[in-house]
Amino acid sequence: MQDLEKYNEDFKGDWKSNVYFSPSAGDSIRNYLKIDGKNSAFGLACEKDNEFTNCLYFQSGKAKFNKASNGLQVGNSVQIIYRVDQEPVINSSGKWQIIIDSIIYTKY
Repeated sequence: MQDLEKYNEDFKGDWKSNVYFSPSAGDSIRNYLKIDGKNSAFGLACEKDNEFTNCLYFQSGKAKFNKASNGLQVGNSVQIIYRVDQEPVINSSGKWQIIIDSIIYTKY
């Protein structure tokens, strides 16, 4: 495991998914990812218009990456490891995007 920004500095910044309906949340929500050293955070199923608010799942701390498994860990919890399906690229719309656990995130 190594620090995510040291592995690829293009990860650094604020990312969000598109808005989607979540049956478990019973509402339209979105995911947020912030990569900023020890202040990184990952929020799943958060309020769609307020970053990291009322998330069903929230983790914070240093973001680490396992290149062998494409695993992303945020904070000290090893219980939830996310899969990086696509590292940061500029998409056809000219925006930075990444794909984590089959969900597209764009930088904002």
